[in-house]
Amino acid sequence: MALTLILLSILICLCLTYILRIFTRYQYFKQRNIPTPPYEFFYGHLRAIWNVQSRSKLMQEWTRIYGKIYGIFEGTTPVYVVSDVDFLQDVFIKQFSNFYARRPTVAFNLSSSPNASVLDANGLKWKRQRSVINPTFSSLKLKQMSPLINDCVDQIMSKLAEHYESKQEFNIYVLYKRLTMDVICRCAFGVDTNMQNDPENVYLKQSDKLFAIDLGAHPITKLRQLIPEFNTLFANLFVIYNYCQGMINKFIPWSVKMFQQMPIFWLLNRIHELVELRLKNTNARVDLLQLMLEAATRQQITV
Repeated sequence: MALTLILLSILICLCLTYILRIFTRYQYFKQRNIPTPPYEFFYGHLRAIWNVQSRSKLMQEWTRIYGKIYGIFEGTTPVYVVSDVDFLQDVFIKQFSNFYARRPTVAFNLSSSPNASVLDANGLKWKRQRSVINPTFSSLKLKQMSPLINDCVDQIMSKLAEHYESKQEFNIYVLYKRLTMDVICRCAFGVDTNMQNDPENVYLKQSDKLFAIDLGAHPITKLRQLIPEFNTLFANLFVIYNYCQGMINKFIPWSVKMFQQMPIFWLLNRIHELVELRLKNTNARVDLLQLMLEAATRQQITV
């Protein structure tokens, strides 16, 4: 009985501490004299954002009312909304050394992992990784990939000519989508997917599945926005779940139909395989992956 009372007291103290912390967070903009639209306790402005069709239009309306610099709360997390060009230039260019960090991505929050990529890393780790790959994006090196892009463009021009001769309506968005995927796969990963001539291509299908997912509307995403303290826990559970799913599919092949791997992990696994093959191939063609690998080997990243 005494132990139960002690545990209950601890639980009540934790809840009161968390509520007090939320109240403290909601003073963030007030203490800095930054205007903010009316918000709800615990939800902040999230319910208003979730319930509109266009988040950008809501932000435009708030900008009209509260000015070019104001604040909103994503749950209990304060977020600046800025449309002042001079302010943005000062933050992103003149004072980049002080503001190099960024927000975690929606899908993951594994910035503390030693294997965090440039998509997941944060703070100094992200800054160092960006410094390593920056030489890859020089205009001279990007021009070396022009033949790969030109070949993809020639294919879509041929397709457009065929549709013109047929005198029938067609959806040009589908053609542009396949063109874009072909360019990305060829220039970034060195894969000749030929999606413009092969609509059943597995990379195209997995990419369609990936972009069909509305992460912002997913219950887990909303829960992570409301309780950011659990972000890393949710992300790790998500990764472990998909790892286990992949192992089941590997050792029990017939389970693939029952436990299909999520598109993002399917694509990541293919990329890992491509990187391993490229590291073994000394006569690889010039593409973004090769340039990044060359840049990465010239400088050791330490955290």
